[in-house]
Amino acid sequence: MIPVEEAQAIVLRNVAPVGEETVPLAEAVGRVLRQPIRADMDLPPFDRAVMDGYAVRAEDTAKAPVRLRVVGEVLAGMAFSSSVAPGEAVKIMTGAAVPTGADAVERIEKTEREGEWVILREPVRVGQHITRRGSQAREGEIVLEPGIRIGPAEIAVLAAFGYATVRVARRVTLGVLSTGSELVEVGARPSPVQIRDSNSPTLHACLTMAGVAAHPLGIAADDLSRIESSIRLALERFDGLLITGGVSMGEADLVKVALHRTGARLFFERVRLHPGKPFCFALFEGKPIFALPGNPVSVLVTFLLFVLPALRRMLGCRAEWLPLLEATVTEDLQHSPERRSYLPAFVWFAEGRTFVRRVPWEGSSDLVGFARANALLIVPEGVTSVKAGERARVLLLPWGESL
Repeated sequence: MIPVEEAQAIVLRNVAPVGEETVPLAEAVGRVLRQPIRADMDLPPFDRAVMDGYAVRAEDTAKAPVRLRVVGEVLAGMAFSSSVAPGEAVKIMTGAAVPTGADAVERIEKTEREGEWVILREPVRVGQHITRRGSQAREGEIVLEPGIRIGPAEIAVLAAFGYATVRVARRVTLGVLSTGSELVEVGARPSPVQIRDSNSPTLHACLTMAGVAAHPLGIAADDLSRIESSIRLALERFDGLLITGGVSMGEADLVKVALHRTGARLFFERVRLHPGKPFCFALFEGKPIFALPGNPVSVLVTFLLFVLPALRRMLGCRAEWLPLLEATVTEDLQHSPERRSYLPAFVWFAEGRTFVRRVPWEGSSDLVGFARANALLIVPEGVTSVKAGERARVLLLPWGESL
């Protein structure tokens, strides 16, 4: 067995960024940006009103209440043809360009209209309710850096600066293979000695959230030739392969044998980790192969620790790791010191502090218990117990957001 950090380092050393492609803006969401995005103009491109109201000269309101003569109206998308003179006001709508001569906007709720006059009861300050030209971005400024995942906010930025197309990382494709004669498809009724395959849908969801195209290869029974042929097919068609099951030490654990027969190079076969010890990483002609344990919690833990960082490296993401934080443990727990543990846990925030408790679960096959977790509580090797009130590292689970 090798330590977690050593396994992670080996994986990252042996994966490389994929190529890139240019896609229409409408197809860019979820993709990883591969070019710097520059503002092609100031944003906003003019002094802009942020309230419906009246554009005025602030100095005219110094002795409020005052009556100002309304000399016009300006809507968003319109230009006011003249300048605001002393004693004048212009009715203005949200988003409209502030007329020349005006340096403040008073919102309409604080004014009274009397024919061609408007009454302001309070003084206004220079710049009030105005967004200044270039305050959000200056022409030529880099507004988005390469390596970020493009979400709705980034789409808005791209659109604002005229990027009808954008350069992104090529879509990574991975085959997903489940092994085990005890498995049946999700829609089938298991016999008393069978279970449904939950790993393939789980990994499909993980890959989709990571911006990777998942290609299910079905279930391979514990048959060496079937497993080997499925591996060869995946390596011909895709950028890599995820396998679950068949990597432990039993007679029916044939995945490592099949990998050797395909000519793949195995870098390691076990990690000093709980859950997820029998995790293998291999390479075939530059394509990564991740052989995960069969238990569903082990699948998720090893995906987060090893597969996700590798995928982020392949996509060229700026951040390869999930965020770690420290939290106060709220109850005592015992621990086997031989391996580092990543225990399903629940994190919450109260009174400016972060707390964590372990969720009840029955071990690495307990997917129902794991579904109650929002974090993994990390207990280092060599530690036999953690006491209530102690601080511990916590890895937040990314469910419900982009990986």
